[in-house]
Amino acid sequence: EQRFTVVEKYSVDLTELARLGKLDPVVGRDDEIRQVMQTLTRRTKNNPVLIGDAGVGKTAIAEGLAIKILDDDVPDSSATGA
Repeated sequence: EQRFTVVEKYSVDLTELARLGKLDPVVGRDDEIRQVMQTLTRRTKNNPVLIGDAGVGKTAIAEGLAIKILDDDVPDSSATGA
């Protein structure tokens, strides 16, 4: 039996999917992706929450961020997790 951590069991590594070319390019979400990056790089209150009805683009924003991380198109603190 293969063992998984809780994170591996209940999450999807979007940066890995981006690396494998399994994510489509994100169009028209630059402002939202930038806002998420700004939130992630804040010293405090740095936990973005994407909420909205089905189909409004929450997943696209997360995938767009993953693509930017893969392309190293993020502030240093986002890319390194510092």
